[in-house]
Amino acid sequence: MKRRRWFDLPVYLLVRGFVELVGVMPRILAYPLCRGIAGLVYLADAKHRRIGMINLGIAFPDSDERWRRDVLRESYCQQGHHAVEVSRLNRRQASEVRSRVSYEPGRGLENYLEAKSRTGSVIFLTAHVSCWELLPAAHALAGHPLSFVVRPLDNPYLEAWVTRIRSWPGNRVLPKRHSMRRIFRGLSQGNDVGLLIDQNTQRKDGVFVPLFGRLASTHAGVAALALRTSHPVVPGFIYPARRRGRYRIRFYPSVDLVRTGNDAEDARTNTARFNRYIEEMVREFPHCWLWGHRRFHTRNGGSDPYAESAAGGDGFRATSP
Repeated sequence: MKRRRWFDLPVYLLVRGFVELVGVMPRILAYPLCRGIAGLVYLADAKHRRIGMINLGIAFPDSDERWRRDVLRESYCQQGHHAVEVSRLNRRQASEVRSRVSYEPGRGLENYLEAKSRTGSVIFLTAHVSCWELLPAAHALAGHPLSFVVRPLDNPYLEAWVTRIRSWPGNRVLPKRHSMRRIFRGLSQGNDVGLLIDQNTQRKDGVFVPLFGRLASTHAGVAALALRTSHPVVPGFIYPARRRGRYRIRFYPSVDLVRTGNDAEDARTNTARFNRYIEEMVREFPHCWLWGHRRFHTRNGGSDPYAESAAGGDGFRATSP
């Protein structure tokens, strides 16, 4: 059980009160409010602006600074949109969620159902793209609940509340620590499992595979699960449609795994394949990713790109709004 700090309860009450308020506001008011707050956070958050500009420079080296800055600012605003959608994740507004999220024609539900029909369970590969909390909720409302692995929040009050939101409607939250046994059990019982692998991973848990032309320490859990269980891996993402407040779910066909019998090499090869799907989505929707995360912090030799930029080595004026 997490130790409670004196400020955990006030922070929880403040966050929950704000989300509840946004949840009852008309969207015509909720979107500008949350987008405006996100824009203010962007202006005040010099640390993550710098990190975001470094990452954008790595991913899009041929782009100019103004384009990178505009993408970064919009990625903050997208999190304002995310707050609006999370505020609607409750039984009272289930019909609204159903009406606003659809599957992409040709790259949607049919790919998931085809993979599901083969072994009864699917391993979802996904990332922090757009309103990622909306993806499992909308998919469950379409009749396909799943379990997904998360890192618990440090605030126990927020953690309990967010878990209730994420568990609706019929989904199951698996804490990241000691989750493998429950994942294996769930897959054997016909339950789908989702994992996000787009953030930096400690060396002991990851493999170094390409992402945006640079080696990135990436969690090998999806590859290990797939190789041990033979359940198909389906990359799935959510992204904004043209009309604000509408979203599409994209499921790629299941990934053809490489099996040579060398476990370490197979984990690396298949994780590299998984990263290509994440990179494709981010390149298509660059304003929808979390650029402020130090994605390339764990290194397999070489210098720290974030330390270099702090010293002026990369030439990014990343603290300018």
